[in-house]
Amino acid sequence: MRSHIEAAADHLRNDSEEMRQCSPEQLLYHEYLQAGAPHGPALYAVKGEHWNGVSPKFLEFVNAFQFDRATMGYAESGYGIQRHRNFLRGLIVGEHDLTGREPAAGLDIDVGCLAMTTRMAMYDMAKVAMRQAKQNFPGTTPVALVPTPAWDYRGIFKDVGFEVVFLPLTPKNGWLPDLEAWDAIVRDTVADGTRHVAMAVTNPQHNPTGMQWPVTVTQYLLELTARQGGFLLLDDAYYCVHDPRVARVNHLKAMLDAFDRNDGDNELVASGMFDRWVATRPFGKQFSCNTMGVAAITTSPKMLRHLSRESWINRYHTNTHNAELMCAWLATPEAAAWTIETGLFYTRQKELVRTRLKARMGWPDTGLCVGPSTSYMLIEIPKVYQRAEGGIDCFRDDLFFATGTLVSASLFNQTAPVPFVRLHLGSHPDVIEEFLRRWQAAGLHYDMPKPFGGKAALARPLVF
Repeated sequence: MRSHIEAAADHLRNDSEEMRQCSPEQLLYHEYLQAGAPHGPALYAVKGEHWNGVSPKFLEFVNAFQFDRATMGYAESGYGIQRHRNFLRGLIVGEHDLTGREPAAGLDIDVGCLAMTTRMAMYDMAKVAMRQAKQNFPGTTPVALVPTPAWDYRGIFKDVGFEVVFLPLTPKNGWLPDLEAWDAIVRDTVADGTRHVAMAVTNPQHNPTGMQWPVTVTQYLLELTARQGGFLLLDDAYYCVHDPRVARVNHLKAMLDAFDRNDGDNELVASGMFDRWVATRPFGKQFSCNTMGVAAITTSPKMLRHLSRESWINRYHTNTHNAELMCAWLATPEAAAWTIETGLFYTRQKELVRTRLKARMGWPDTGLCVGPSTSYMLIEIPKVYQRAEGGIDCFRDDLFFATGTLVSASLFNQTAPVPFVRLHLGSHPDVIEEFLRRWQAAGLHYDMPKPFGGKAALARPLVF
């Protein structure tokens, strides 16, 4: 609890009034401090912080690790030195059941070792896709198809110039993609010929629902982008952040199997699609060390070259020491053991919150989304907040003013197709218990008769 409180204060405090405007959480925290932190130290469960959920063995490994001089300079390639790339290729081949794959000529994969978070690779990919869209489809608007709720893909693609079209996920279909509904949206998007699908995103172990998508989802998006001359991002961020008792759905293998049909002599390959996909696999989520930003980037050799070109344009290449450390850690038996333990840990955390919200605060089963993957769960906002414009963010703000606890609102819930907030479960169980204790003490209930009352709650400290 103490380490969470101290780290939350470090990350949320910002003494610059101008800089605070970039972060809703820092704005809220500043007001909370100004009011004297009436409900106790602020607790944070928004963007995937792991301030006290980091693997103890990994932390010991980091503190004992010794670097040499070669890891301290700029790197020549933004997508990793060869030794790290070779190691991660072996890991991807092994963990995605690709050991026996014998690709036809031109269909072998390459694997980059990125040490700057997958968001940077996605920016590189977006710029490659935008350049090709302008060249191959002049006069039309490039569209990026993005699931919602989801991680902030919108922030990347919209910034690069794509029109973002959202593909909704709802409880009506068990929080899984409804491909008929998605296809109707796509057909409507391209119907008049002024727009084309230049990018699509598949997120098989889905953030934030935790649900696993069937491989038919990636197959649909792969065939769609092939026909449209677009690109496909396979975001495998939570491939191993998963309940180990549930089989993982392996979309990377399914996609490569599609390319390998008939020994590579098929329409998908003929479309040039093999050079228009990227799979991202970060390790910060697997070991609760997001600040390291190390990831495997799997794609074709040609596409990796394009990504590397964009990387040179945008930045010098640093953080090779992080890649050195992560590759060494991934080779240990402790890393494999922690992967299993952390999957069970998240499963227990989700069950704790689900049970408490149902038993003590009136939540129905339909108001909670708990899948076997990711470090998140979804919680429907109380019915009284669903009637108001901007109710999701309003609930997030009011809940913080009433309890000092922060959750994620519209950042992940673009276009708000469903009235849910996202709770991150990476903190120690004592921290999650304190969240629930404060919520119950403040009167949080699915059928609460009226809203908390905004900033006025800062003048009424919680009584336990």
